[in-house]
Amino acid sequence: MSLRLDSLGIGITTRDRWDDLSITLSELRTKGYEDLETVVIDDGSKQPLPKTLRAAFPKVRFERVDRSLGLVVQRNRLAQMLSSTYYFSLDDDSFPVAGDISDAVIWLENHPTVAALALHILPRDEAIPCAETLGEPFPVQYFIGCGHLLRRKRFLELGGYLDRLHYYAEEIDFCLNALLQGFSIYAYPGVVIRHNRTPVARNSAKASRYYIRNQVLVGLLYFPFPFSILRAANCLLLIKEPEWNPHPGSLMLGWLEALVCTISWLKLRRRMSLAQFRAWKALPKPRH
Repeated sequence: MSLRLDSLGIGITTRDRWDDLSITLSELRTKGYEDLETVVIDDGSKQPLPKTLRAAFPKVRFERVDRSLGLVVQRNRLAQMLSSTYYFSLDDDSFPVAGDISDAVIWLENHPTVAALALHILPRDEAIPCAETLGEPFPVQYFIGCGHLLRRKRFLELGGYLDRLHYYAEEIDFCLNALLQGFSIYAYPGVVIRHNRTPVARNSAKASRYYIRNQVLVGLLYFPFPFSILRAANCLLLIKEPEWNPHPGSLMLGWLEALVCTISWLKLRRRMSLAQFRAWKALPKPRH
């Protein structure tokens, strides 16, 4: 690490995944990140933190809530708990496998209008690419939550994640809000994050419901007319996609829930101009 230790902190939220968390913390130690401020929030796990895990990682600050508040709320809390300038956000089943996050921090320091960096996400079984093939940073629509880097205070100043989204699409909401306030989001391919995407403690029906709900809501909150309405209609096509169609009832519930929420969320609408929308849509999506 070539940075001051107080410049970079790591935030992780977990629930009922102690084995996966152990792997992530071990990988962070192997990569030389052990001395960084690291906070792990246990979001209401059924089983308490194993004593062996606490003993194995004495430098990690473990916090717990007895009732699950959800991933979005906990990521906001992590931003408030950390004292570092930059917030390296990971899932409990994701960890860096190539590159140095300190290089990404230095790049951010030289680009003050960039609010966050999307890191290069690899699925469990995909080979790590050669560093020479990863390329230079470039602007993207949004970042993926399982591995990204934030300016911590700027993140809080922009309002953080929208708590009421609860689960999914908080990254897109934040990135669109940042865009409207004059900031941009870049991909930083030089830092590679392995996302094991563990099946432990995953509720696919709940995921389907919140995914379609929040995709509709983000469109209704930010997209200009008629693209906001088209977004809502196009989300119904998720029923045809293999990843989501095992739970068509949950998808329809989430879609209808989004329409109901729209009425009470109107005061949150922050419509992009047509020019902003077209420029944003022309950007590539992050790799995941």
